[in-house]
Amino acid sequence: MNTVSIDFAFILESDNTPLLVFDHQGRILHLNDAAEILLGYADARELFELALAHAPKDYGNRTTLIDLHYHQLSFYALNVAYNSDEWIALRLYYRPRAREARKIDRHRLIETDLNMLLEVAISMFRMEHDRSITLLADQDLPPVKTDQNRLSQLLRKSLESFRNSEKIAISLKMTIGEFVVIEAKRYPLVRLEIASNGRYHDEDRAIEELAESINAIVVLEERSIAIDLPIVTE
Repeated sequence: MNTVSIDFAFILESDNTPLLVFDHQGRILHLNDAAEILLGYADARELFELALAHAPKDYGNRTTLIDLHYHQLSFYALNVAYNSDEWIALRLYYRPRAREARKIDRHRLIETDLNMLLEVAISMFRMEHDRSITLLADQDLPPVKTDQNRLSQLLRKSLESFRNSEKIAISLKMTIGEFVVIEAKRYPLVRLEIASNGRYHDEDRAIEELAESINAIVVLEERSIAIDLPIVTE
């Protein structure tokens, strides 16, 4: 056997699939960076119960094909493993994103201040709708190169979905540890989230098409819209 020392902890931390280890009461004993991202959208207790529901009857491991969605995170399978009654491990496997093979139309890209563009879209929305809007935006976001016209349309249509909402919460911030692959290159993401107590869905198809045209990833839910935009700077 090769006696070279292997840093298994480093390997687990570097894995981009979420891994969580719970004790028998559901407390987290260990999690990797990908699992930290997952916990931004999923409840730890719910994940522990998911592990128990799909655990093998005897010591060992079991893989289950299952369709899971936590906001914009989608998974197609999970693996549960344990060889002690004191701990249980859960690993989830990301569903590949079909958009990763897209190309960037660089002729349409314009350097854009996302905060300014969003503020313009909000101002235009307020001209037609007297609604209470709270905005939490990262003012240190770098300028990005994007199709400014299509992004403006996307922002306006997304906001219009909330035209009947009395209170609207908007946030714009960098994501941590998430990226999209375009033309074999990884791009970090900036996320716009709009949420309220409900929204219209009549423009959902147009929103999806506009998002796709600028390589954004959009998640349309009953009361919210999340848009992940690749940060292209070159």
